[in-house]
Amino acid sequence: MTTTGTDGAADGATRRGDGSKGPELVELTSIRDAEADRWNALAGDAALYSTHRWLLYGEELADAASRHLVAACGGSYVAGLPTHRFTGKVPHFYDPAVLFPGAAEPATPERPLLLGGTRLGYTSEVIVAPGTSGPLAAAGVRTVLDRFRTLGAEGGGLAALLYLTDESVERLLSHLGPRDQVVLMDATAVLPVDPDGLEGYRRRFTSHQFTSIRREMRRYTDAGCRTEVKRLSECHHLLGPLSAQVLIRYGHPVTDESESERFAQQATLFDDNCRILGAYQGERMVGFTQYFFWGNTMYARSHGLDDSIAREAKLYFNLTYYEAVKYGAAHGYDSVDLSCDAFQAKVSRAARLQPLWGVVLDAPWTGPVLERVRAEEKARREEYASHDPGIESRVARLVDARGR
Repeated sequence: MTTTGTDGAADGATRRGDGSKGPELVELTSIRDAEADRWNALAGDAALYSTHRWLLYGEELADAASRHLVAACGGSYVAGLPTHRFTGKVPHFYDPAVLFPGAAEPATPERPLLLGGTRLGYTSEVIVAPGTSGPLAAAGVRTVLDRFRTLGAEGGGLAALLYLTDESVERLLSHLGPRDQVVLMDATAVLPVDPDGLEGYRRRFTSHQFTSIRREMRRYTDAGCRTEVKRLSECHHLLGPLSAQVLIRYGHPVTDESESERFAQQATLFDDNCRILGAYQGERMVGFTQYFFWGNTMYARSHGLDDSIAREAKLYFNLTYYEAVKYGAAHGYDSVDLSCDAFQAKVSRAARLQPLWGVVLDAPWTGPVLERVRAEEKARREEYASHDPGIESRVARLVDARGR
């Protein structure tokens, strides 16, 4: 761990050049350098993907050099920003060369990518500890952003924060310069869960709309399926082949063995914080959806299906929506984060879209390159709004007012 001062300093602050006190910058070379409870107190209002355990899971992939930036005051963490430095292959949907074709170059040792936020999960945040006063929060965000900017400039490559929430973008806007570009990249779909479960879910539809949902539920039971809730340690050996069927269908280069290994690794980290909603015919698992938990939210991650029964029994929709609503209500959760993609199906089943943004610092985009980035963004924005007009959030209007 490196730090600009002493992490446990009595006043928790160092003197800035103007003579006033400000947050102290602490740099963690691994999330292991932070006490889990202390980091999670910082991440209390954030998503699963900013928690200590999830960041540890990302570090264990060993494809990037991590450095987590923290602004501390009075011995407490005030603000934080995980960072990851890639000098070679970047995860596909975190690679600016993929996300902004023709506007960004692949990462190399001479031109690395410095990624801010998560590198796994598609919801990134500049984290601010719950209850932090406005001025202190702003100072903490400025502290970690300034250091992130410096690290990016020192590396000589691109520095980007990808899949940022509305809240994080709002925290950053006043600290951004004229060459920093803000781009709507994606969205996440969030399904509300009412305390009365399926009864509350039913109220979100007209009687005519709910007819097709009722039909999908009936097909599940008519196919002889029942749902069992399992820990990863109880069933991870069953998940790989089912997951691989889905991923291979969408062109991912996985095998039954590689997927089984992934779930076995997760079982060592997340057994107490993950549940599998599995569909069984007799004693055979024929489908599953995996959920992680943080705060009041269930996070749907992987799913797997036996293609011989999946369509007939509507396995995906039952396990990912209807059974999840029942489980969430029974265990006190108020939402299910369904992540990206397939927005029409998600919105038609009562999910709502929340924007996810990219912030590229000192973006080397001008002329036709910038026009292409903006044209692609405009098309995405129109597509998302066609599914859910709520994607045009208050923060989207603030970004527009900034002129991007």
